[in-house]
Amino acid sequence: MERKYLTKEEVHNRAIEAKGMTLEDLSVKGYVSSKKSSFGDAFENWFGKQPDNESKPDMEEAGVELKATPFKRMKNNKYSAKERLVLNMINYHDLIHEDFDTSRFLKKNGTLEIAFYENEPDIEKKYWSIKEVVLYQMRKNKKDFEVIRQDWEKVKTFVDEGRAHELSERHFQYLSPCTKGKNGQTMRTQPNSDVKAKSRAFSLKAGFVTSLLRDYVFGEKESDSIIKNPIELTDKTIYQLVEEKFEPYIGWSVEKLCKHFGIEIQEDKKHKSLNNHIAMAMLNLNGNNTIASSFEKIEEFEKASIAVKTVQVNHKNKNRENMSFPAFTFKELADEEWENEFGEATATWHSFLLDTHLLFVVFREEEDGNIFKGVKFHSIPEELIESTIREVWEDTKKKIIEGVQLKASPHKGTSDGLIITNNFISKEDDKICHVRPHASYRDYREGGSHADELPTPIQWINRPDSKNYSDQWMTKQSFWINNTYINEQIKELLD
Repeated sequence: MERKYLTKEEVHNRAIEAKGMTLEDLSVKGYVSSKKSSFGDAFENWFGKQPDNESKPDMEEAGVELKATPFKRMKNNKYSAKERLVLNMINYHDLIHEDFDTSRFLKKNGTLEIAFYENEPDIEKKYWSIKEVVLYQMRKNKKDFEVIRQDWEKVKTFVDEGRAHELSERHFQYLSPCTKGKNGQTMRTQPNSDVKAKSRAFSLKAGFVTSLLRDYVFGEKESDSIIKNPIELTDKTIYQLVEEKFEPYIGWSVEKLCKHFGIEIQEDKKHKSLNNHIAMAMLNLNGNNTIASSFEKIEEFEKASIAVKTVQVNHKNKNRENMSFPAFTFKELADEEWENEFGEATATWHSFLLDTHLLFVVFREEEDGNIFKGVKFHSIPEELIESTIREVWEDTKKKIIEGVQLKASPHKGTSDGLIITNNFISKEDDKICHVRPHASYRDYREGGSHADELPTPIQWINRPDSKNYSDQWMTKQSFWINNTYINEQIKELLD
């Protein structure tokens, strides 16, 4: 017989007892399969509950929804959510008749008992274990609650206007409507329009879940905040508030900005480094023109998955630099799938692009100096992510699994007279993004500090006879967004 949990404390205490338990432990006498949701099903099984699709909370009497979600350990010993936290399905026909404070969404997800388990690629999934549990009450953080309210109401507005088919995660801050159904092909009817819309569910972005993980589980909170008072969010979004921070400085030269903020200009300092320094100062996080250590430590930027990228263009409005992102691990990428059986993004690059808002901070070289031209938020459209960019990712995975082709050719500009080329998609293929080394160092040594191990031996052409060129290690790679794509997105700031 299913036990009744009458209070939030009872639910949380039961969850605490699951800490340290593996998927195999939790699945005993349960209803657990090998599918993606197995950990969530097993966590429910721990409470004696069978999986269902009810609109009410799992622990109805206590008003608590049960969730299990993976995290990963980064190379810098920090922790990050591996994926977004998917909540309830969006019923377009019911949504238009609801108000946020009495909505099915809030009734079901207002209080979440979240079990965090570590994704450990080197061991079998059945041995993965719950590391920590958190009772998260949405209303208790007034700033977050206001942002989530804004996002929910924006979804409702789309549906009210008969535009559910135009919903995209790129429009949302913390709470986003992720697609459900393999390849986004599951369609539903919507009110106020004859056009069918993709099936979607409310989800908390991976950046938001990472913030919960670091703040409540590992005690790593080091962030500053742009929004000091929840009242600021009553009629403005995070994006509008951020844009307002930069607006007073549009048209200022770098020299004037440095003088204003007390930043020393070093002759050997690259544009990118100095421009980053200035961008942090314009945000004025600490109220005294001092500078936070990194954009990633801004609370709202982490939760809303905002990635700040400074862009330097010349007097002809050309940005010569492609835009880099963190290096991927060959073996991890080879083991990933673009999406799971429910159509939810699972590949790291896929999840990142769907969640992330790029904030371009643009400078242009002019006759009277290097001028700050403004900022622009941009998210890559889903249709491009699911087509062209997916092709690049699939091609990269295929080549890693089958064996990357490397060719050594004579070259006068290198220390050993050789240049090494590979068969990954390059910028010249004009696919919005491409693959190239993450750093300026090349490294093909076994165990090299700038190299990563491939799951399959390299297909060498003219392999050099040297220990500096191994069979299965090559320079770390990352995805880069083409400068031509970036130029197109920022051109309105340069008119």
